[in-house]
Amino acid sequence: MDEIVSVTTRGIDRALKAGLERFDDGQYEEALTIFDDAIAHYGADMGLYRWKGVTLRQLGRLREAIRALELSATESTTDALYELAILLLEEGVDSPRGVELLEGLSSSGDMPSREYLAHRAYEEGRFGDVLNLTRLERPQKAREDWPDSVECLETLEGIALTEMGQLEEARFHLKRAAKKSPGCASHLTNLGRIYQIKKRFSRALKCYLHAMELDPEDPVPQINLAHLYEEMGREDAARNIFQTLYVNGDPRIPDGAVLEDYARFLARHGEVDTAVKMVERALQSAEGDTEDELSAFLGWLAMDAGDIDRARSLWETQVKNRPKSFAARHYLAGLHAQHGDPTTALTLLEEAASLDPVGTRNWCVRPDGEVEECFKKIIEAPRFRALTGLDDRHPS
Repeated sequence: MDEIVSVTTRGIDRALKAGLERFDDGQYEEALTIFDDAIAHYGADMGLYRWKGVTLRQLGRLREAIRALELSATESTTDALYELAILLLEEGVDSPRGVELLEGLSSSGDMPSREYLAHRAYEEGRFGDVLNLTRLERPQKAREDWPDSVECLETLEGIALTEMGQLEEARFHLKRAAKKSPGCASHLTNLGRIYQIKKRFSRALKCYLHAMELDPEDPVPQINLAHLYEEMGREDAARNIFQTLYVNGDPRIPDGAVLEDYARFLARHGEVDTAVKMVERALQSAEGDTEDELSAFLGWLAMDAGDIDRARSLWETQVKNRPKSFAARHYLAGLHAQHGDPTTALTLLEEAASLDPVGTRNWCVRPDGEVEECFKKIIEAPRFRALTGLDDRHPS
């Protein structure tokens, strides 16, 4: 009997290996055939059914994918339950059930599920929920079994604390997390951001440089370093980093959001025309969200050049024609707030918050708790305080 079991196990392992090779190459039909043939030959196997379900999802056959994952999902097979939950959520099939599955897995100690829920809470601006999730008791072997998820949760906790204005607690937490995971560059990047906010430039510099050593492929600490150099009065050093990352078309930078950082830098140093030309050039090949962001940013540059009418026209046209344009709504809200129309400003901000609640908070209130100048006339409005989380912030 042991020999028969051994032969079956080896056969299933070979089928999984062959199917996954096809899957990794994007040959989903071929992978599905391998999984189906193995199930027919060896009988029900949780691993085969799980990967059959994942492959069916890639092929857009969602009902069949759900059925396959349900067949492989038991309390002892958390991977399949996780895949089922993600399918239900991300494909919009049954979001409440997907969340319920993830919450159950998280409660039982599954770190990838907890990480997913924490990311979701962060993206929706629910920073208190992020902290609740990151501070749940972990299994004793969590760091050993799920090192990436544990590191991500620790980073999210530090970021959430920073967003809530609890800078000292965030600093303490991220320093401790960096000691536990000395190879994690993101802990150091976020710790550097806190030091930069608190004007402790030498410590911020040390954090960013170390993060760059740990992960040379990550552009975030490099971008942060450019901003730090500018704050320190080292304009040439900042410009060199921006030029390397943007002018040379660095492939590590995926969209136009970081291009804006360089354009803002140029505008701050009297080179608005150069910034406009750079954004217009990027717009020629941009599409989707990136196109929306860059189009709205042209209005910001027009404002910076003193052409308020052009900025207003650009943003009003975009708001009218692009229902999902977050940036145009935010910029136009700031313009209305600054020029005495709080009702329109708050309506636009609420629309922007429905698209990106975290962005709304960050674009209205600086990390040190200071409200952006254009919104100071509506700082006491209850709607504004609710949208930006001002009443949830604590002194650092």
